[in-house]
Order: sequence, then structure tokens, then C-alpha cells
Amino acid sequence: MLDISSTQLIVGFVVLFISWLYMNVRRPSGMPPGPTPYPITGSMSVLMGNDPPQRAMKEMSKVYGDIFSIKVGSYWSVVLNTYELVQEALLTKVNDFSGRPPSFIFDWYTDGQKDIAVANPTPTWKYHRLLAHTSIRKFAAGEYLDNLHDEIRPELSKFIMSKMEKPFDPNEFIVPAIYYVIGSMCFGYKYELNDPRLVKYVDIAKKLNDSFDNGWTGDFIPWFKYIPNPYFYAFKKIGEAMFSYVLKEVKLHTDKFDPDAPANDLIDLLLKAQADAEAQGGVDEKKKLTDTHLKQIIIDLFTAGIDTQNTVLHWAIGCLADNPEVQDKIKQEIDDVIGDRPPRLSDRGKLPYTEATLMEVMRYRTPVPLALTHRAITDSSIGSYKVPEDTWVFINLWALHNDPKYWDNPDKFRPERFLDAKNAVKQRLPSFLPFSTGRRVCVGESLAKANSFMIFSWLVQNYKFVKPEDTKGPVAVHDKPRILTFAKDYKVKVELWK
Repeated sequence: MLDISSTQLIVGFVVLFISWLYMNVRRPSGMPPGPTPYPITGSMSVLMGNDPPQRAMKEMSKVYGDIFSIKVGSYWSVVLNTYELVQEALLTKVNDFSGRPPSFIFDWYTDGQKDIAVANPTPTWKYHRLLAHTSIRKFAAGEYLDNLHDEIRPELSKFIMSKMEKPFDPNEFIVPAIYYVIGSMCFGYKYELNDPRLVKYVDIAKKLNDSFDNGWTGDFIPWFKYIPNPYFYAFKKIGEAMFSYVLKEVKLHTDKFDPDAPANDLIDLLLKAQADAEAQGGVDEKKKLTDTHLKQIIIDLFTAGIDTQNTVLHWAIGCLADNPEVQDKIKQEIDDVIGDRPPRLSDRGKLPYTEATLMEVMRYRTPVPLALTHRAITDSSIGSYKVPEDTWVFINLWALHNDPKYWDNPDKFRPERFLDAKNAVKQRLPSFLPFSTGRRVCVGESLAKANSFMIFSWLVQNYKFVKPEDTKGPVAVHDKPRILTFAKDYKVKVELWK
């Protein structure tokens, strides 16, 4: 039999355990309503289930309201499902929600948030964003971008012509085209379409994307990171291959770097900034751009820019095959406005229907449906609700892009919705934020738009994309839920215009 002291100990333990459970699931005062969380895991299944989390969150908003709160593992979060709420959080209170949450996987991959995308807002982060903007303005605009596309088009044309007899995956030419431009900008090379360096990087990047999914348990429950995880060890191996690839390129540039010579690519520009910081002296200046920072900035611009453009263009080709009347209109517009000459970046604004189609692709399939998660860096509020410091903030861009208040028949692919009565592209449309907004707006937005336009307009100018005869239903359908909205692998036939 148990003695009295043992009984008291058990009772005390039970009381403590029940109290812990209560505190674990108790919603902080003043926060928006939401589902009662499970102990320990909370509502983590919303993010890690088989259903797209953005759709699940939109369904939950029908019960709890356009702003609601959920507990994701150990962290309380709010979910924003309307344009007005997102505007308040990211523009009206631009600083309050500009943080990033801790993440087991991203913290490792970014060397402790030394990148741009998931780093918290600090003077160093602000400096890195400025460097990124400078490089994009220098290497991804005007004549420079036009010349890169002139160089790659003969190779792309040769490859596409060789594939005309049978259906094939359009990623076979989309991915090399994007990598060629971004790789040239970052590393200064003039690649061939099947360059082994690009082939290797494409393989590494694909494996990384497949590994990320929508997060790991250790991202949401901190103590899980101490549990052995074979998937993480496999991911580390892929990540280290990425680091090795980039660091090798940095070393090649460092060995021949001349601070007095003009910068020929992103690495040169960063090395110049690093040399300037060292010349200014002082420990603080040197800490702003270490070799680790340099590596992370390159990875950010290279991988993030490529992934977003690849996602958009892969969806775009599929949507054209599913909507041949849209493809015909783009071809007619290009023929009427620029004729047979290759598109130039200066043609943006002259091809409104072409631009509207790309915008509709980004609305219809929203490349990053939940954006990157924000974090409250101070006690604040959204709407009539309190949002305590360190609360995570999910921005449901997919819900914004499918809000019937702003979009008539949002489940229909209709580029005309982005054109006004004068057939001009509508600018700054409400409830359309494919690159997010505010202080954490995507640093590569201008590059993604420019490069996607150049590739897309040239492809439609020269080739017609058709669904294979035996295909039933649309080809542009969703793959499994991940951070990015990837299309499931599909094939199209390519024909020359008659």
C-alpha cells in the first residue's frame, strides 16, 4: 500500500500536470477566438496535414472570423484572411509585425538567421537588403537582362525544337532558362543549357524544396530538436552540398578579386562592400558583412528568385494549355505590338494582356500562399484584438487572392480582371499581394517580374503549348502542400504557330 506521503506526491503531481495542461491550452486574454488547442501539439496539424493549410485556415475563418488565433505547437499565432487586416498589420503597423519566428530548420540553414528572408529586422539586416536591391538594379534590369536573354534563346529554341515530337515536362526548359539568368547575375558565368554546374545546382535545389514541406515538428515544439531525426540528417547533407557549391564560387571570386575593378556579378559586388567595410575599420563594420553573411545573401537571391519564377512559369504554361483562348490572345497581342523581333524589357507596359496573364497566374495559384511567417516584436493589436509580443502571424495570401469581395468567380482563370476599360494593366489592386507587402516585401520582386515577363513573352511568341490528346481534365493542378505552391508534374506538346 502507498503511504500518505506517496499519495500526496501523486496527487501533487496530478494537480501540477492538470494545471500545466490548462495553462498550455489557455488562450491569452484579448486574443482573437479560435479552436481549443490540443496539449503540446496545439493545432499543428493545420500546417502539417495533407490538406493545403491556406484552405484549411480559410474554412476555419467561417467559424471563428477573418482573424482568429491558433496554437501551433508551443507558439500562439494569429491568422489573417482579409486584405484589410493584412494592410493594418503590414503597412499601418509596419514595424510591429516585422519579425520572424524561431525555426529549427531555418535557423540551421541560415547559420542563425544571417540571411535576408528569415532574419529578424536589425541594422545588419537592413544593410543586407540594401545590398540585394543594389545588385538587382545593377544586374537584372534593362540592357543587361536583355543581353542575357539574347544569349540563352538560341539554346532554348534548339532544345524545344528537339522535343516537339512527344509531350514533355516544360520544366526541362523553364528551369535552365531561369538558372542561366540568375546564375549569370550571381556568379558571372555564361552557362550552356546543360552546363554540369547548373545541372548539379538544380538537383540540390530540388532536393531542398522537397525537404522543407510546411515545417518540421522541431520548428513548432522546440524540445523536439533534441530527438534524433534521420530526415534532418539527410536534409543537413543536402544543405551542406548547397553551402559547398556557393562557397566554392565565393573562393574562386576571392582569389582573383580586384577592389579597383568594376563588379561583374553579385559576388564581386558583395566583396567590394566587404572590402569597403574593412577599410572603414572598426569591429562593428566588419561584423555587418562576414563571409557567412555573404554566403547567405547569395543563397537567398539565387534560390528564392529561382524558386518563385520557376513556380510561376510552370503554372503559366499549364494554364495556357488549359486555356488555349488566352494563349491565342497573347500571341495576337505580341504579333500586333512587337512583331517578330524578340521581346525586350522595355516592352513591359506595351503588352498589357501578356502582363495581365502573368498577374492572374500569381493570383490564381499564389506561389507562396501563406507568405513567410511574421512575428510580433512588441505588444500590439489587429482589429479589436490584442496580439502579444512573440505571437506568430500567418498572412493567408491565398485567401486574399480568392476573396469574392474583390474577385468575381475567383476559381476561374481570367486575365481580363487585371485590365481596365482602356485595356491598361490595373496597378496596385487591393487584395493582390503575391510578393507580400510592407517592410518584409520580397526583395526579389522586381527581378521575378522582369525575368518572368521576358521568358514568358518569348515562349508564347514562338511556341504554342497544347495538352496531350490523352489528357483528361486540366494539366495545371496542385502538388502536395509545401511552402511554395508547386504544380504537379505534367507534360505538354509544343507546336509552332501557324
